[in-house]
Amino acid sequence: MPQNMDQEDRPPPLTESPNSLPDFSTRQDSPSDPDHPSTSFVMIPGSQQNKHAQASRLVPYTRPLTINDLDSVVALENAAFTDPNERASEEKASSSCFISCLRKHRFNGHLRYRLSKCGELCLGLFCTMEPGSDSKAETLATGRPVETSRKDGAVCVLIGHVIAAKTNASIVTDQSMDFPKDWASNPSISDIGHQEAGRTICLHSVAILPEFQGRGLGRVLLLAYMQQMNGAGIADRLALLAHDVSLRLSAR
Repeated sequence: MPQNMDQEDRPPPLTESPNSLPDFSTRQDSPSDPDHPSTSFVMIPGSQQNKHAQASRLVPYTRPLTINDLDSVVALENAAFTDPNERASEEKASSSCFISCLRKHRFNGHLRYRLSKCGELCLGLFCTMEPGSDSKAETLATGRPVETSRKDGAVCVLIGHVIAAKTNASIVTDQSMDFPKDWASNPSISDIGHQEAGRTICLHSVAILPEFQGRGLGRVLLLAYMQQMNGAGIADRLALLAHDVSLRLSAR
C-alpha cells in the first residue's frame, strides 16, 4: 500500500459506541431493587438439581412405528381407551358389525397387522425418559434404549400414536377396519384391511397417554402426521372414525 495515501481515503478510526453496554462487573446491584436486577449466576451441582423440574421438561419427537414398537402401542391403547364405550364391549358390539370391528382393532392382532403391513402409515410420538423417573407413563416399561452404551439408561418412551391403513373407498368402511385373519400365512391380496393402492388413509386410532393429555400434543401429532403424509404424496385424503372426544380434538 502506498505510504502517501490521502488522509480522506483512510478508514475512520474506531471509537467507543455511544450505545455500548454498561460494565456490570463493577456495579453492585441491590437484590431488592427491581430496576437493577442482579447479574450473578450460581452453578447448582447436578445432584442438587430439582428432579421434578427436569421431568417436567418434555421434548417430544416423531418417527414411523415398526413391529418392534408393538408392546408399547398395545400398552398405550389400553391406557388411552379406558372408557367401556370406547372399548366397544361384547354386549354393545353384538348389535353392530362396525363397532365389533372397532373392538377387534384394540386387540393385539389388529395392531400387529397394521405395524407389519403398513407401518409407514403409523406414526409415534416419543420422548426420552430415565428408568425410575417419577413419570407414570404406562409405556415406560416397554421403552427401548436410546443408546446401548448410555450411562443413565435412558429409553425412548411412546406417549402418543396414530395407527392407520389405506382403503380404496373415500370413507372408513367395515372392510378397512378389519384385517384378513390369515394374513401372516397367506400373502395373497385381500379385499379386507389395508389396500396398498388405495388413496384414502383411514385413521383407526389417535391416542395420547393420559399423563400427557391436555398439553396440545394430540394436535401436534396430527399436524406432524398430515405434513408427512402430504409430503409423501401417497394419498388424496384422510378419513377419521371419531367419537365425541376425538371430534373435539379434530375441531381444534
